[in-house]
Amino acid sequence: MTTKETKIKEILGENLVTLAEYYTGDETRLIAVCKTLDIDVLRKLKQGKEYPFLFTEEEIIRGADVFPVEFLNIRHDYKIHHGVDILKDIKISKQNLRLQLEFEFRSKLIHLRSEYLFSKDRELESLILSAVPALAPIMGGLVYLKDLKHSGTREMFDIVSSGYGIDVSILKEIHDISQGKAKFKKDKEQYIKELINVLSGIGEIIDEFKVSE
Repeated sequence: MTTKETKIKEILGENLVTLAEYYTGDETRLIAVCKTLDIDVLRKLKQGKEYPFLFTEEEIIRGADVFPVEFLNIRHDYKIHHGVDILKDIKISKQNLRLQLEFEFRSKLIHLRSEYLFSKDRELESLILSAVPALAPIMGGLVYLKDLKHSGTREMFDIVSSGYGIDVSILKEIHDISQGKAKFKKDKEQYIKELINVLSGIGEIIDEFKVSE
């Protein structure tokens, strides 16, 4: 247990049910599940300058129908550092997941168009590079929806491409650039064009996707 995790455990005391870390895209995040989360608890964490993702037990048990993508990412790859493993009991409805996926992809398409309109040429690079961390968690939802498997962010893009019959190689290319393994090889406008095509195409696919559960 790291110094940060030990400090969170000390601050929350017996109120802490579960302390875990989970992995989404290329990020590691800390999550604390508590019995209660009132203003006093938040104040103690704020004073201690510790900011894990916070949930109550009730929110973990009953929240997956509202936030299936987020809870799927938590459940997919996590490690318990303290307390009981309440995360293993998270149930993901594919019907709810499909609805949120369509919302997320269409929302991000609208956002990308808007950001492009208001971005200056020198700001396009940041807009392009932000695509992978924004899309990786919901791409994982696509993998789950078809019961596919992947072991990493880069491989996930190949799995989605083959599983859904849509070319998302632009995301793999951007991922490599963000990791310092490649450089921009074409005009920034072309990256935006391809990202728009990916988001639009996936939105249409998910709209027509049928789930039985």
